[in-house]
Parts: sequence; structure tokens; C-alpha cells
Amino acid sequence: MMNNTSLSGGTGSLSNEDKRKRRMSLVTPRDGYMDGPSAMNEMMERKRMRGAQFREMKMADYRDRMGLTFDEASEMNFADKEYRLAIKEGKMKGAFAGEGMSFPIASPEDVRRAWSSVGRSDQPTKKLQQNILRIARKFNWMNGLPKAVHDRLKKGGTGLPEN
Repeated sequence: MMNNTSLSGGTGSLSNEDKRKRRMSLVTPRDGYMDGPSAMNEMMERKRMRGAQFREMKMADYRDRMGLTFDEASEMNFADKEYRLAIKEGKMKGAFAGEGMSFPIASPEDVRRAWSSVGRSDQPTKKLQQNILRIARKFNWMNGLPKAVHDRLKKGGTGLPEN
């Protein structure tokens, strides 16, 4: 039989106070002794620093994958509408595989995403796949295509699935 304990502690779950003490004991203070609120502030500051590092790594990834300079990447808002407009206006290399600025492709990762989502579109599947292959060849993003497509291309085929 399972032993449920109250919030005041015991053998089962820890009380909030015990959890807080355990978290504070994990903090190694930079300036010697710290009280509880200072320890929590230190933990939150470290969390903010990790977030800033993650954002910097993400921007570096965008610069690498999309061939942007640091200034272009930092001023570019990668929301969907702006992303599509940047491709359309030529600020970013890439193209659209579908009609009406659908299926934007600006990196090998976009090639992979577009290929995997072709079946969910109401546009003709074969035409979309041909456009994705054309764009991947044009910008040398063939590594974004699935292994099965590469195998079909090696055999001398078009790369499209046989239906």
C-alpha cells in the first residue's frame, strides 16, 4: 500500500519548503554566503544568461543556413510573413514550390519540411515534388531530400515516387 504524506514533510513527497531548500543548496554562490532571495536571484540570472546564449546560437544557425550576414540576421524577423516576403523580394536566396507563395524554401531544412508536408496540400502532389526537386538542385540543397529520393536519382530516375 502506498504511503501518502501531508505537505508538512515525511517519507513521501517533499513539502514546498523542503523543495526550496534543496534548490537553494544547489546554488554555489559567487560571493560566499547567500541568503534565500539572493540565491533565487542568482538562479534566475543564470537562467536568463542561458536564454541569451540560446538566442545567439539560433541566430548563428540562421546565418549559416540562410547565408545571411550578422546584421541581416539580427534585423530579420523570422515570422512567417516576413520570411516569405524576404524570399519573394530576393533578400534571401530561395523560392516557392507551391502556388501563391506556399511552400517557401530557403535552406536544406526547408526542403526537408516541404517534401514531408506535400501530401497535406490541396495542390497537385507531383507538381509540388517536381518544384521542390528543381529548387533543391538550383540552390544545391539536395541534402535536405530523403534517402529514398537520393536512391531513385542514383538509379537514373526523376526522384519522384512511382505511383
